Amino acid sequence: MTGYVRLDARGRVGAVHGQGPCSVSYSAPVPRPGNPDIRRRLLASGLELFYARGVNATGVKEIADRADVPKAAFYTYYESKEAFVVAVLGQYWLELQDRSGSLLLGRGTPVRRLQRYFAVIADEHERHTFMRGCLIGNLALEVSATSASVHEKLRGIVCVWEHELAAVFTEGTPQRRREVAGLIIEAWEGAVLRARIDRTRAPYDRFSRITLPQLVGLVGTS
Repeated sequence: MTGYVRLDARGRVGAVHGQGPCSVSYSAPVPRPGNPDIRRRLLASGLELFYARGVNATGVKEIADRADVPKAAFYTYYESKEAFVVAVLGQYWLELQDRSGSLLLGRGTPVRRLQRYFAVIADEHERHTFMRGCLIGNLALEVSATSASVHEKLRGIVCVWEHELAAVFTEGTPQRRREVAGLIIEAWEGAVLRARIDRTRAPYDRFSRITLPQLVGLVGTS
């Protein structure tokens, strides 16, 4: 068995079990009690600051100030900055699913559904002039090597992502579908990086027009 994923009702990573490169042992931390509006503001603040400055250059006080929350109150909601980064990643994934996840379940061929799905994400990147990139890729480069909990959260999210993309396909073996889904994620993250460098949508257009059809065509081959 190569692994399976358990999500909660909102599509958040709960736990991933099994063996293989996509499988991790991870349990989402139980949120501390508190005012949900304050928690929402803290997460929104962290998301914006991590995009703009990264995790290491952002302090707890700056996060709290932007959210209009006393610094001491931050620790009522999160036991550490590291736990907060994990929570921000979870919120990022939830928002991504809310924006575009349903497109994977819509009508059309696998290529068309994937093109619509990634176009919505590309539209969001374009609204920010391609400067923000993908938080998953950003934090994988900045924090994954120094934080075990962030690394495990990233692995869990990517595992769920891979399984959701693989579910679009109707041909090929389960293993082949997951392999191609993994290639799609890897190609997409490369397009995100190039778009940040060139500040243009062209890498996304090439990904949609050339890369996606080529990769989807591999599903039915051995």
